[in-house]
Amino acid sequence: MVVDINSDRSENVKYDYPDFPVYVRRALLSIYPNYAADSHWHDDIELIAVLSGRMLYNINGDIITLKEGEGILVNTRQLHYGFSDDRTECDFICILFHPVLLCTAKSFESEFVEPLLNSGIPYVHFSDEVEWQSRILRYMKEIWECKEEHEAPLYTQGYLCSLWSHLIAHIDIKSKDESAADMKLSVLKEMIDYIYRHYSEKITLDGIAKIGNVSKRTCGMIFIQYLNKTPMEFLIDHRLRKAIELLKTTDKTILEISLAVGFSGASYFAETFRKSFGVSPTEYKKHERRTS
Repeated sequence: MVVDINSDRSENVKYDYPDFPVYVRRALLSIYPNYAADSHWHDDIELIAVLSGRMLYNINGDIITLKEGEGILVNTRQLHYGFSDDRTECDFICILFHPVLLCTAKSFESEFVEPLLNSGIPYVHFSDEVEWQSRILRYMKEIWECKEEHEAPLYTQGYLCSLWSHLIAHIDIKSKDESAADMKLSVLKEMIDYIYRHYSEKITLDGIAKIGNVSKRTCGMIFIQYLNKTPMEFLIDHRLRKAIELLKTTDKTILEISLAVGFSGASYFAETFRKSFGVSPTEYKKHERRTS
């Protein structure tokens, strides 16, 4: 379950069917480096249902704890990712679907779909202790359980419509106003895009702030607010993720990898890598070769 991210941090979603935009997976949080997915966004609506364990979920800087029997809906185009701060395992179902699946008619779209998409509500947190939310969590599990059946698209369409009807009936939807939060999120995406495209080069806080046309202080505040990381921490994390890709897929030396992803030398790279992942780059590479 790899998050394929474009240069603007949008996810390139690989749907399960060529003409039915749905992606359904069950996964463990431990498959991600350091128990954390990359921050990303997409036009699809995302559903998460936790089957066991726990994870933290960051949506535009709000961090929600998801435990067994809980879940979340992430609205379209929100910056988000799941992670564990203490490497706690989590078994979960992830469903992505494009809103077009709910738009069977123009009147249906304008009355029942667009109001929630444009409401300014970034997410909805579900608990099995609330009856209508428990039903939504059950629909998510049903979608996963029918995934391999021939009629899966038909069943999935029905479950998604039922799920959506409960949301519309129980959520207070208001019209979205252009806000400072929307502007900050747009600026953040521009700065992240810059880091994503230039991570192998020398990058400074001043350079990141200039891309967003904000002060260094404001730049730092935006990153902390939405990602719970400073700009330089985000940069280092991204460099380490790119280093992991090279450790897994190439025969480059540790020095070559460290320079390729933007570190000044092998020793600093190795020290930073061990601090984040608990092993040296060499040990990580040996382990990957043994298990692959």
